[in-house]
Amino acid sequence: MSRPRRLLVRIAAVALSLGVLPSLASAMVVVERDFPDLVQRAEQIVAGTVSDVSQAQKPSGAPMTLVTVSDLTVMKGEARDAITLEFYGGVTGEYAIKVPDMPTFKAGERVVLFIAGNGVNVCPLVGVWQGSFRILTDAERGDIVATNDGRPLAGVAGTQLQPRRSGGDGGGAAETLTLDGFRQLIADELATPSRDSR
Repeated sequence: MSRPRRLLVRIAAVALSLGVLPSLASAMVVVERDFPDLVQRAEQIVAGTVSDVSQAQKPSGAPMTLVTVSDLTVMKGEARDAITLEFYGGVTGEYAIKVPDMPTFKAGERVVLFIAGNGVNVCPLVGVWQGSFRILTDAERGDIVATNDGRPLAGVAGTQLQPRRSGGDGGGAAETLTLDGFRQLIADELATPSRDSR
């Protein structure tokens, strides 16, 4: 048996022995979330800088990746200077468990996160990748907000966050959502929810 295949078998064996595959399969069914959902379902909404990414294990032996975000601006939830989020998966000994679609982070990057179920859920973000946004620097607009996969946002249309159109000279700078604009959208949604809480 080849080394990559042996490693895959070991990963599956560890996952089965820890009883995580059935729970992971049901926990990672991702429902599409619109902007009001993200705001309402989040226990905390923060903007900050990823200061540390490390590996750890739960008492059960399950691997987790710890992501610490510092220099926080808290838009919803309890005020604090930093928060450490627990994401299922990572490296433990010679085993690596990667969860498809789980957001990944690097120290030094700036983010906006919609947090729920930290320490309980497989992913502590509302809608998994949908609750993770990147803060990028734009030469014309300053700090702008992008999706988890790096597509700059234009704003909200109805209840949906809209990525900026690409190509042409269709006023891209004017269509780019700044960090201040995103904070205001969140504040407006918190003050006057678009729909009743569910």
